[in-house]
Amino acid sequence: MRHIFTSPSSAYGGETRATRTCNAALHNMTTVEAAHIAYGCLQVHFGISAKNAWSEVDGDFNYRDFYNNIVDLIEDSPDPEWKDELLKAWNM
Repeated sequence: MRHIFTSPSSAYGGETRATRTCNAALHNMTTVEAAHIAYGCLQVHFGISAKNAWSEVDGDFNYRDFYNNIVDLIEDSPDPEWKDELLKAWNM
């Protein structure tokens, strides 16, 4: 997911070749949070879909609901240890 917020070259650990400021820096993103994980999931789903243009609803699939469900799953987890471990893994 790093390539979404920074750049493809930084995601692979190489020297960045970016020509503009990355999204993470533009939005003062220093850690990965539930909303970032949900956004990455949303991008992956859209990427593997057959859609050529973005829309909030794709047939029976609602991207807003999908995003909110993932955020809620993480933030409202009945297992705080799972949530902490998940976020820790994403912030390595």
